[in-house]
Amino acid sequence: MQSEQQYLSQYDPSQFEHPSVTVDILLFTIKDRKLQLLLIKRKEHPFIGKWAIPGGFLRMEESADEAAARRIREETGVKNIHLEQLYTFSSVNRDPRTRVLSIAYLATVPYGKLRFQAGEGADEAGLFAVDGVRGESVTARPEKELSAEAGTLVLTGTEGDVITGSDLAFDHEKIIRTAVQRMRGKLGYTDLAFGFVEDLSSFTLTELRIIHEAILDRSLDIGNFRRTIKREYEATGRIRERGLEKGAVGRPAMLYQLDRSSMRDLTAPF
Repeated sequence: MQSEQQYLSQYDPSQFEHPSVTVDILLFTIKDRKLQLLLIKRKEHPFIGKWAIPGGFLRMEESADEAAARRIREETGVKNIHLEQLYTFSSVNRDPRTRVLSIAYLATVPYGKLRFQAGEGADEAGLFAVDGVRGESVTARPEKELSAEAGTLVLTGTEGDVITGSDLAFDHEKIIRTAVQRMRGKLGYTDLAFGFVEDLSSFTLTELRIIHEAILDRSLDIGNFRRTIKREYEATGRIRERGLEKGAVGRPAMLYQLDRSSMRDLTAPF
């Protein structure tokens, strides 16, 4: 019986087809009380001139996580942000060039820390407010065909330009919908919302409520929200008071600090 070394020396990797693999980054922030997504305008075929999620092909010498972190640095220059794998999109005809699998990543960053530019293969980059994603379910298969009940995904740029899901490249409408629904579903049992907080050592409950409302795309009862946060976070020691807000007009708000060691179900920052 031949050894493994002998087997590998004779192995022919061309006997199986090799699909290409990309990483695509859904980088979300919150600006003007709206959930915003970073998109790039493609300057190359396919889908030249269309808006798309930034991403790139996986290199042979890197893992998917390393490729995602590299693309984040190239597009934004931002480090140490929450970045987690969302889903692998593998529909056979999702890319007209060849068989391409997309490993999508979800990233959250405070607006004040975001710097972005058009990377390789892009004409421009911009933030778009996300509207039209209905529901909070994370149980539906992301690659399932969109139904009429799904509503129209509307993305509004900072200059007022509006695009819909059908204007996006590849299958990026489905990827965006999946990411938004995943975030909504995780709000109740993870600390995902804190990925949007500008300063984790000094924030108000109002700031935290605005983040929740932006992700859910609906208003929340102020009293109920405060009671929930105090029960789930303050009473358990995961956030603590650090004094009243200084220089505030009117009644000063209480400032809180997050105990980072207690953060739940979040992957390590890249």
